[in-house]
Amino acid sequence: MDETSRANYYKYLAKLNFEAADAADKMVGFWPGYEVAAPPPVMTLCAHSIELSLKAFLLDHGEDEKIVRKLGHNLIACLDRCVELGADADSIDRGILEIISDLLGSGRLRYGEESELGRVPVYGPLSELCRTCLDLCGAPKLSDIFE
Repeated sequence: MDETSRANYYKYLAKLNFEAADAADKMVGFWPGYEVAAPPPVMTLCAHSIELSLKAFLLDHGEDEKIVRKLGHNLIACLDRCVELGADADSIDRGILEIISDLLGSGRLRYGEESELGRVPVYGPLSELCRTCLDLCGAPKLSDIFE
């Protein structure tokens, strides 16, 4: 698979993870306790959507996939590299990104633990971050997928 195809596949997977997160939040997001934090499985899907979106941007802008993969789950490093390559990150909520990056990179998402930053995101701001990252990389819209 060439770099363009790989970037497009990352975009598709980013959109898929977000749509799965959104559907899951509609089912479990109203359970007791989740008014103060998004459910851990929803956060996991959102984190993967964000990661794949940022990495798709990097691939689209000439970064080698081996280098992109070495960034691991460090979403801050991914975003910083995107900015170096010309991404306009002004609308990205860096505070939420720092929290979800810490949760993803540390493995705390699997166990529903707090970030070392002492917080977990609620779904509204987290979903907005996902949408912003999907727009940044040019991920397909649902209408594109179901044409």
